[in-house]
Amino acid sequence: MHRRIRFFRCCIPNATVSVAVVVLLFGLATNAIAQTKTGAFASALVAMTAQPDDLVGSGAIGGQIGLRAPTGFLVLGEYLYTGKDYYFYDGSGWKMAASWPDVPSGSTGRNDWLFYRSRHAAGLAAGYSGAVRRFGFFGAGGVMLNYVTLSDAADTYPEFETAATQSSIGGSNVLFSMTARGGIVYPAESAVAGSFTVMFQLEPTQQLGETRYLRRNTYFILGLTIQTGPILSGESS
Repeated sequence: MHRRIRFFRCCIPNATVSVAVVVLLFGLATNAIAQTKTGAFASALVAMTAQPDDLVGSGAIGGQIGLRAPTGFLVLGEYLYTGKDYYFYDGSGWKMAASWPDVPSGSTGRNDWLFYRSRHAAGLAAGYSGAVRRFGFFGAGGVMLNYVTLSDAADTYPEFETAATQSSIGGSNVLFSMTARGGIVYPAESAVAGSFTVMFQLEPTQQLGETRYLRRNTYFILGLTIQTGPILSGESS
């Protein structure tokens, strides 16, 4: 099934440098506590948001993969499915339903409804990880793309396409933002561990001719992680 995705141009702001410096200093300051063992990891994620909005809703599910280097350097990528919105035409224009029961679908079932959009988020981050006893910890900064994909009905109904791409992003269906996160892993030395992450999403805005980043949302993320060996132990590879 063909889905349309539009991207807008954007530049990585100077704030990226600041995040990188903070992460580096954090790593150097904590390097004496613990070093990490080289290894990959994969996590199943459940995320909740502090301020539900039209990009994420109140929660999301997804996955994450990453790599920890012997020095403690951490890099990760993630994907979150943040929900689906249904649309209908009420005689005056296309409307987004609050939920499926609000769609005047008649005898048409949810799986056969043609007018919807799906919401997604993809992120990339880098930082530092270490361990104190059985608790692992990490801090990272990165970028996130929130985007929507439209059903095939967008090819035939341009008015539906226009309505489905309107959101707090502002007429596009992709939002580029920065993120800062920190969290814990327990038990750090186990092949299977749990994690808790707090992530701040920072949205670009223009103020007095300058690009500034303001907090758009806060994510609380629970993860079940499979680690390739005692990655966060005090041993080094």
